[in-house]
Amino acid sequence: MTTLHRPAALVLAVLATAAAAKDQPIRIAIAPGKVAEVCMPLAEGDTLRWRFKAGAALDFNLHHHVDKDVVMPVDRKAVKTDRGELLIDRRNEWCLMWTAPAGAKPVTVIGAWSMQPTR
Repeated sequence: MTTLHRPAALVLAVLATAAAAKDQPIRIAIAPGKVAEVCMPLAEGDTLRWRFKAGAALDFNLHHHVDKDVVMPVDRKAVKTDRGELLIDRRNEWCLMWTAPAGAKPVTVIGAWSMQPTR
């Protein structure tokens, strides 16, 4: 499983705090049949924005965990592009996640995310 999780999340969290509302770039190559995540801590009332383009259709979601449950307010199937924003309803670590289809080559995802903190 290809995951940009704890170390990347920590780096992205620092960047998010230092540069709230500025685009944080996303550039990920995902192996066939694997997943990649970009995670960041968000507070209730924050707004998360994202946009991306992929080299092939893949599944995308935005989720967080509550105990053993996965809460997934955004769940897209077979998309090559997406953009959106979500008002965060719970302090937690939130993750943008892509799942590449099984196939012959990696899928590259290019985009950005930004966070507007609670005022």
